[in-house]
Amino acid sequence: MLKMKKSVRWIIHLVVLSVVVTGSLLGVSSAALAATAGTRSITYSGVSNPPTADKPQSKLWWNAGSWWANMWKTGSGWSIYRLNRATHTWVDTGVRTDPRASTSSDTLWDGTHLYIASNVVTAGNTASGQPARLYRYSYAGGKYTLNPGFPATISNNSSESLTIAKDSTGVIWATWTQVSGTRSTVYVNNSLAGGTGWGRPFVVPAAADPHPTPDDLSAIVAYDGDEIGIMWTDQATGTAWWATHDDGKSPRTAASWKVKQAIKGSKRVDDHLNIKSLQSDPSGRVYAAVKTSLNEGTTDKTLAQLLLVVFKPATGSFTQTTIARTGDCVTRPQIILDTANNLVHAFYTAPSTYVRGCAFSGTAGSIYEKTASMDKPVFVSGRGKVVIEDAASPHMNNVTSSKQSVNSGTGIVVMASNSVTKRYWFSDRSLGTAR
Repeated sequence: MLKMKKSVRWIIHLVVLSVVVTGSLLGVSSAALAATAGTRSITYSGVSNPPTADKPQSKLWWNAGSWWANMWKTGSGWSIYRLNRATHTWVDTGVRTDPRASTSSDTLWDGTHLYIASNVVTAGNTASGQPARLYRYSYAGGKYTLNPGFPATISNNSSESLTIAKDSTGVIWATWTQVSGTRSTVYVNNSLAGGTGWGRPFVVPAAADPHPTPDDLSAIVAYDGDEIGIMWTDQATGTAWWATHDDGKSPRTAASWKVKQAIKGSKRVDDHLNIKSLQSDPSGRVYAAVKTSLNEGTTDKTLAQLLLVVFKPATGSFTQTTIARTGDCVTRPQIILDTANNLVHAFYTAPSTYVRGCAFSGTAGSIYEKTASMDKPVFVSGRGKVVIEDAASPHMNNVTSSKQSVNSGTGIVVMASNSVTKRYWFSDRSLGTAR
């Protein structure tokens, strides 16, 4: 009996030693091998790009007391899912959106209609004959119904990303970049009221350089009740440009646009951009999370890696706050505005809690969160709190959520995907206090 116990102890010792050695070889901390946060969801296959990408886009929305998402259903295409909070599962509603596996989407719920913009994704030269489409749905009796005349064509070209916004007159706007050779061009287009009757896409007619590098992106937001704003990055000049347009004015004349620099400085921008507005805010503030390139060519771990940029229409000025530093090794930010607690929630990717070191800023890992006051944002140091983490696979990335602000009634939901296990994950919780 004693001999058997010794044998069992020896086997256990070997197993533990094996785990420790394996963890060391992989750069994984043995003290945190069991770390898990968030909830596993459906698996996916057959889609060309990470299904929760891209950085400026939103895949989730809140309506009729539930969270919804545009998710990839293997073998069927993109589909509308509803979150069952009682069972912690995403349920397929059976409403199919875009069947194309090569697309990525941006969603917008306006209280009456659901708009889903879907673009064919390309990271290189733009291809024609690859239309970006707008789908519009009505909601009744717990079901979404595609409206007649949709999908409508926004553009006939592929793009790395595309986002939409709705102005105070009911017009839907879209922006994206098109790449040709060594430069790209910031495009915009707008519909008639309700999302029909799209015109010919045009270059932002502004007194700024609408030709950033091929790796740069643009994003659009409605704000201050009657304004549209487009922000785009230009890594060549270290600039984030901000072009605004008054609702109702002709969109194709330069005189109807105002342009200024939101960020300027060497390596002050990358192509990671997410922008939100608080429509109920009488001051019309706009919040943007922007990644810098300050980690490149330096070992300094104290430089700003993620910035929160706040635009105040009353003064026309921008303020900048550091969300995370180069030593935190973070990437792909999303922000959510919380009216219940007057907070900005910043979410992003960083190495998993059980992984030592940082291969590079941009590596997959886990999803983290920090918060700060919307009035005077100051973020604590460090990576923040982990909210989504797969204990078995440190490859989480591309966090996404909603354009809408959140409150005590909605709670807060974010979603990410693991490109190795091909699985969705999400975090769902009530709203608390600042972290």
